[in-house]
Amino acid sequence: MWWDRRIPSGAWARRAAVEKGLSRLKHWLIVAALAVLAGCAPAGPALIPQTPGAPPLVQVPVTTLPGWASEDTSAALTAFMRSCKSIVLMPPDQVLGGIGLSAQIGGQAIMWQNNCAVGAQVAPGDEAGSRSFFEHYFNAYQIDQSALITGYFEPEYPGSKNLAPGYDVPLYAKPADATLASLPRAEIDQGALHRKAPVTAYLADPVDAFMLQIQGSGRILLQNGNILRVGFDGQNGQPYTPIGRILVQNGDLPANGVSFQTISAWLKNNPGQAQSIMEQNARYVFMRPLGPLPDDQGAPGALGVAVTAGRTLAVDRGDIPLGTPVFVATTDPLTNAPLNRLTIAQDTGGGIHGAEAADLFFGTGPQAEAIAGRMQQPGTLYLLLPRPAPNT
Repeated sequence: MWWDRRIPSGAWARRAAVEKGLSRLKHWLIVAALAVLAGCAPAGPALIPQTPGAPPLVQVPVTTLPGWASEDTSAALTAFMRSCKSIVLMPPDQVLGGIGLSAQIGGQAIMWQNNCAVGAQVAPGDEAGSRSFFEHYFNAYQIDQSALITGYFEPEYPGSKNLAPGYDVPLYAKPADATLASLPRAEIDQGALHRKAPVTAYLADPVDAFMLQIQGSGRILLQNGNILRVGFDGQNGQPYTPIGRILVQNGDLPANGVSFQTISAWLKNNPGQAQSIMEQNARYVFMRPLGPLPDDQGAPGALGVAVTAGRTLAVDRGDIPLGTPVFVATTDPLTNAPLNRLTIAQDTGGGIHGAEAADLFFGTGPQAEAIAGRMQQPGTLYLLLPRPAPNT
């Protein structure tokens, strides 16, 4: 969490200087925000004093974000208001994450209440109202370093609620016993949870079970034609190791050829080695049934609200507060065309570390898999943080 980032002992003079700088920064932000609201915004990018450990930020006008003029801001506002439904129910001091400036003005639930209230007054589908909302109630800050933008989706696999011929690979829910809940993947694969933990569903292929855990949620196509939605139920606390990196190191995949599709294909084409490769990732994600959900909504993310295709971003909450609108400027992996999108930080992921990585949710189905599975594009992230209220 951001509040655990300590200044080293013996550095009190530097700490005092940092605190003095942050005090001046707060004063400057209030003055600048009031000037903007009065129609007197300072020209040019504003360099933001840095907090130790925080990503470098540069303030830029919202209207200059790449492709902003053609962005569907009403769709982004719908996703933002979905977050607000969760945030407004939180205690005012509920920590949402962030570090430095993002924590100071967006790191607690109360800091979003004004913007949530204003956003609720914009009618769904009102593009002009949505655009005005984001332009007038947020300041944009470019994270001044390149980011790796990846993608995730809800895979669909045939399966069964009960053990059945052809379906014998369990997806375990989190066991109540903390000792069992911390076992590494290899022990679970060897049957350590057999009859000791609830089974959410059974799949036909261990590779499918592994890949579904990596995505964090999925849809199980049952034999009776129904769909069982499953989602994150905790993890075993073991370290996460991306096996794509292992396959590259072993010479099994080229460095520029790692994707959901190539990893899955290699594992299925090499069954004699697949289990040992998968078990090098000791992290095991437990899955629970989610109950009935609208077909057009994803599973609940880390913020507790349903993720939205094309609008939900998974981030490292140590750097970016949950609930933050994040403008992503990157490219489509299939066409290399610009992919500029206003998203909302509503989720986290085991492989996302720092402000230089983010994971965009693409939904479910073949098209979502095609793009999300290959999404490993360089890009730039822009945080949209609340402007201080005029009476601050």
